[in-house]
Amino acid sequence: MVENEEERVRKVLERTREEYGFVPLVSEVLSERPDLYLPYAELSSRLFFKPQHMDRRTTELAAIAAGAALGSENCLNVHILQALRLGVTEEAVMEALMLGAFMSMNRSCSVALRCLRSATEDRV
Repeated sequence: MVENEEERVRKVLERTREEYGFVPLVSEVLSERPDLYLPYAELSSRLFFKPQHMDRRTTELAAIAAGAALGSENCLNVHILQALRLGVTEEAVMEALMLGAFMSMNRSCSVALRCLRSATEDRV
């Protein structure tokens, strides 16, 4: 690892620890590969710490909805706590969770019902 990269990685991990209270596993593991970690961390930072068109609370709610839709327990653990730290209400977190869960359910229904329709149309 180049010394400059090593220092940049250290600073990013420090900022991450300050923001979340810990370093998420993905950051921890990827930090061993600065060529991968630094671009990943820059994108993460721009999306969550310096959003341009949404406020930080909204970005966390979006992450919660996506985490619920994807069934990503680890992401939900990070982003629910972060949203609450930023002052998002528990009720708003619940709505974001339900929106994500609904979108996941609706996607499953859409695929399954199209398969059912296709199978039954072929029988006619």
